[in-house]
Amino acid sequence: MASICYLLLAAVVSQTKAFEFYAYFIGEDLPVTRNVSYFDDIFNAGVTELIFVGFSVSADTTITRTFSNENELLSARQAADTHGARVSLMIGGSLPFINGGPAAFSKFYGSANKMVEKYKFDGINFDWEFPSSTDEWNKYRDLMKGTKENVKKNGRNVNVSVAIGNSYALYKSVGLCGVVDKCLWMGYDNHNDPRGQSNIYWDKHMVNEWKNVQGLPSAKFALGVPLYGENGAGTQITYFKLVEMGADPKGKGSFKGYFFDSQPILQEKIDLCNNESLGGLMAWHLGSDLPPEDTRSLIYGIKQKLNPGP
Repeated sequence: MASICYLLLAAVVSQTKAFEFYAYFIGEDLPVTRNVSYFDDIFNAGVTELIFVGFSVSADTTITRTFSNENELLSARQAADTHGARVSLMIGGSLPFINGGPAAFSKFYGSANKMVEKYKFDGINFDWEFPSSTDEWNKYRDLMKGTKENVKKNGRNVNVSVAIGNSYALYKSVGLCGVVDKCLWMGYDNHNDPRGQSNIYWDKHMVNEWKNVQGLPSAKFALGVPLYGENGAGTQITYFKLVEMGADPKGKGSFKGYFFDSQPILQEKIDLCNNESLGGLMAWHLGSDLPPEDTRSLIYGIKQKLNPGP
């Protein structure tokens, strides 16, 4: 009996550890520089991988940091080490070398290894939403597979994730999510829905589509949530601005024509992730939120579910 109880406990612990929280960070748009304390609060809220936006890749595969404040990156690295968390870089937009063949891919792995070594990154996130053909999708998949195999930190393969939209059948046909650690679903692009661009009903429908219609693995799927508001015309507004205007952090997620995920809505989405055995959560993006120590912030609301306490 004791051994059975131990096995059940181990299974529960394993599932808990499998849940991850990816959060994107865009430093350039913030009014003040974020220090170690800020990032410490972010990781303490349950973030397991912080994705830095602000890197470009050229036709010759050179990766360049495009944001000016390197200190934020160094501070994030220091805080991540304290919490046993990860920091990664995002490669966004089209990849101009995608048709360059094995030689170009090898050069990219070399560039990525140099960037990983320089800033001690733990992972690479890919965010190319619109390859132009099935052939390019296959090459995109192969690039991520090769990145996982050939880019290393201290001898260990880096974590590889990819941002995805709603083309589940396509992703399944090319085996996109089979070669990465996590597929981060952008669950905030349901434009023109009168219930809002990220409503929970749409989330539930798309999770069902992933699991039960396409039969894709739940553990590879991270549910994306917005840390901003959007109106019916597609105009976006930061969450901190909505609060300044009078929006209720604990309300129903609607204010002056804008829809947003309030703290209770985010907590309901975390319950959805757990109930459906999903691989985790993803948030876009931290700069739109209030500071994490502010009890009105969305990250604070998430923390109450993922890591309650001081």
